[in-house]
Amino acid sequence: MLSGHRPPGADGGAEGEGEGEGEGEGEGIGGPAGPDPDAGRRLFRYVTADEWRDYRRIMAVFAGTFFSEFSPEEVAAVLASAGEEIDTGTAAERLESLRRWGNLTVSSATGTPSSLADYYRRRNRYLITSAGQEVHEVVEGVLGRVDVVRDVSTGRLRQLLDALRALHAVDASTADAQRLADLVGAVFDPHEAFTSEITQFFAAINQWQTRYDLSPEELGFFARVLVDYVTERLEEIERITRPVAAAIAAVQPALPAILERVNRGLAGRVEAAGMTGAVNVAQRPGTRAEDWQHLAGWFVGERLRPARIDRLRSDAVAAVRTLTMNLTRLSRVGSGASSRRADLLRLARMVSEAGSSEDVNRLINAGFGLYAANHLGVTASDAADPVASSTSWWDAPEAEVAVSLRERGDTAARGAPTPLPDRSGARREVEQRRRKEREAGLRLDLELLAARPLDGCRISTAALNRLQHLVGSALTRMPRGAAGATIEEGSLACTLQRRAGATTRLTSPEGTLTLLDLDVALERRVPVPVPVP
Repeated sequence: MLSGHRPPGADGGAEGEGEGEGEGEGEGIGGPAGPDPDAGRRLFRYVTADEWRDYRRIMAVFAGTFFSEFSPEEVAAVLASAGEEIDTGTAAERLESLRRWGNLTVSSATGTPSSLADYYRRRNRYLITSAGQEVHEVVEGVLGRVDVVRDVSTGRLRQLLDALRALHAVDASTADAQRLADLVGAVFDPHEAFTSEITQFFAAINQWQTRYDLSPEELGFFARVLVDYVTERLEEIERITRPVAAAIAAVQPALPAILERVNRGLAGRVEAAGMTGAVNVAQRPGTRAEDWQHLAGWFVGERLRPARIDRLRSDAVAAVRTLTMNLTRLSRVGSGASSRRADLLRLARMVSEAGSSEDVNRLINAGFGLYAANHLGVTASDAADPVASSTSWWDAPEAEVAVSLRERGDTAARGAPTPLPDRSGARREVEQRRRKEREAGLRLDLELLAARPLDGCRISTAALNRLQHLVGSALTRMPRGAAGATIEEGSLACTLQRRAGATTRLTSPEGTLTLLDLDVALERRVPVPVPVP
């Protein structure tokens, strides 16, 4: 929303006040360059500013008059009639800050001014924006519901069930489009209200389950009212959710036709015209497939993901069980099981009756254990045969305590640090061993290459083992029915060819190797460096 150019001094107040400094002039919700990504965040600035009470009263003036226009003088007069004094200059500054944040905008209606001063006076009028109106309602709703317990109306579930059955009873392809849209709205309106109520109520239960500072009135409310109320509501919700899930499943086959016919409102026409990026129009609930998936996720469970209402119900049962246990414990009064509340009240009375600050400190330290923490744990010498945790210290064997812990109260190591071991010699030995292994492998490859052709040659035992490894690997990787295979390993390439009647015989000090129906050929894979003797 854009505001027109305003001459200096026409605002009636100083520019840049409080939280609004540096936000830019006349940005509002969008500017010439397009929507501002921070515009929504700035709409809530007036709640967090130091003068939030003034801003809240001013927003109430605009929000309660159906988008009327006000000047700073009129705003100050309206607030004064309500017993809230604010001078015109301050009102002008507050109005200008609200305009920069996007909550208000400047009126474009100037009428018929009689002079330039009259034009500026008419131009200096404000009215609330649609986003500012919505944010004001949200803020007032949240502030009005803080610490308020809201009832859960299960009648909304019955309305949802009736609406789903009515929608299933009509033919989505032939029914009147407006009638179909009304039925879809009747489904999602109670659903949104019910989900908001039950989520807030169960969130409050989750907070209450760990309360230990209950007053007698709160204790009576939780014990005599809340537990029974939650039990009744959960039973009624469980009775209705199954028919609702069945009704949602029955409507699913008709969803394509429903979505096609109900998406003909303003949002659907904007989308059909290809203006989605230029105009932001909120779609009605139930006009998108995602809305129906969200509805089904509340009541229809899947194999690995239960319905959300089932998860909320199980969480509420667990919270009520914990709350009941806490109420039982808090309500017990006796020598062996006195409540924590009684202990705190007793301590508070003793602190109130203490004669000096020193006595107060001693009481607080004794009640809450506010002493310096000293960790005295050390590794026991008899770790192989530890003492059971149920053994009394009186009967347990004497523990060995280090001198530093016994005399100085710490376990810090003293003395020169242990030098790091020199592993350079071991590293050189490993490198030398690996170099010798590589050189030995190269000598075997050279010996096999010099023995070509292999048939009838005499080679060393190590070279024979090397050749057997190459032939075995090549046979393993040879596909079934193939005539040959080649394997490359190290600096050698070993090729095998099946040929009937072929014989390759090699001798070594360990014996003779004979290969039947198989030709073996060795080739140099890469240039083989000659090892230095």
